[in-house]
Amino acid sequence: MFGPDFFERLSQRTYYDLDGNPITQDQWSVLRLGAGSGHVARDQIGFYHVSTAWTGIDATAPVDDDHGHTPLIYETLVFVERLDPDGVLSEDDKLDCTEEYAELHATRDDALAGHHRATAMVRNWVVNGRPER
Repeated sequence: MFGPDFFERLSQRTYYDLDGNPITQDQWSVLRLGAGSGHVARDQIGFYHVSTAWTGIDATAPVDDDHGHTPLIYETLVFVERLDPDGVLSEDDKLDCTEEYAELHATRDDALAGHHRATAMVRNWVVNGRPER
């Protein structure tokens, strides 16, 4: 992940608005603040948290983009809540940042569809058990 060209790739990062149009980092920062956390949808199902958000950053972009690449600027993630039998963890500390599932999307509509797929998958896990990796 952090290979020798990490900082070069970081400086060449392209930022996108909510519709996938390239914008400057400053514009992205303002938009990100205006969008709050950028959440499109959130659900808690049992001890799983399903979160779908606009990131505005395409981590999959090729270094030498031929302008045929569609930016993936939304993501759906599934996290597991940490067990807290003593009730000492804050709400933020209960969320284990280990991803159980991740999916990237190009548009808000795709992201909502991905969120619905992820919540259906997690409901299945709650009923039938999560498959081994």
